[in-house]
Amino acid sequence: MIKRISVLLISVMLVLGLAACQQVDVSSLDGESGAKAKKVKWQLATAWPESMFLQEIPQKWAEDVKKASGGRLEIEVNAAGELMGGGEVMDAANMKTIDAYHAATNMWLGKMPAAPFFTSIPMLMDESLRLGWVYEGGGLELWQKMYDEADLNIQVVPLGFTGPETLAWSNKEMSNLEDWQGVKYRTAGWWGEILKNSGVSVTSTPAGEVYSGLERGVIDAAEFATPNIDKDLGFDEVAEYYTGPGMHQPTTMYYLGINKDSWNELPEDLKEIVLTTAKATTLWSYTRDQHESMEANDYFLEKGAKPVKVDEETQQKLQQETIKYLDSQSEELGGTYKETWDSIKEYRERYTEFRDLMMPETE
Repeated sequence: MIKRISVLLISVMLVLGLAACQQVDVSSLDGESGAKAKKVKWQLATAWPESMFLQEIPQKWAEDVKKASGGRLEIEVNAAGELMGGGEVMDAANMKTIDAYHAATNMWLGKMPAAPFFTSIPMLMDESLRLGWVYEGGGLELWQKMYDEADLNIQVVPLGFTGPETLAWSNKEMSNLEDWQGVKYRTAGWWGEILKNSGVSVTSTPAGEVYSGLERGVIDAAEFATPNIDKDLGFDEVAEYYTGPGMHQPTTMYYLGINKDSWNELPEDLKEIVLTTAKATTLWSYTRDQHESMEANDYFLEKGAKPVKVDEETQQKLQQETIKYLDSQSEELGGTYKETWDSIKEYRERYTEFRDLMMPETE
């Protein structure tokens, strides 16, 4: 598995960027400057329930935008179900029923086959690789291109980042691929397709039924999110084993989808505040989730959950299966899918060569 590279440089850049976002006293501006200080209010809906950590990400960002803009841009953040269901937010922003939404791009896999590339890829992208590719390696440009080609009036802004997810909560030890045979394993998307090709029995149990499914034995194992989020959902109460590493989602990136008309109406300085605070909040979400996941790990172990790590042979086999699957899909679908996958492979190769040269081998 890919090792991590420090995000210190990214942290410094974001701190310097935020320092440039000085608060503005709107009441002191008049005349030509007063026009620039016109207040803007946006409605934002999310794909997350109020109680979920992911809901904190757009809330934190909205607070920072208001502070950095001196109150000139205010975003009202609504959880899933308050204005609409979580699956409806993209269409609502596209039609400008709302100004923006917060979600994960892989939610729209049915509309955009390349969508998961911009959320999470099994086995292949650690934190530094994903951040580098999105912000500096052409990933964000391809992300926006995918939305434009889908004829969506949406401006993409990355917002939010979490680390490795729990591979499985189960009532059977799953340390190798043989252990997985015959297990009813709840997952979705590309990971489900890859596991099906490896003989695993995959089920797409809805998120709201995962706890009860494990409790009643309807499913034998399930993945959902990071340990931080899993703790809030209580999966340790209904499963004996707690399995890693997070092969299916080593990293996950979230985003703002902003109606382009709402975006284009913003003055340039407010656009810059939106972008800079989004980067800062993305770093905050990663460090917060990592810390809280470490705390959750301690909690699970104290409560008696049995940790399991899948053996290296299985990890290597599933990595090979992942690459084989994506290569096959790339040749079949072509277009932006192939362009994106080729970009990731090239950037990953360069990143891996650099990392292997520059990073010390540690225990």
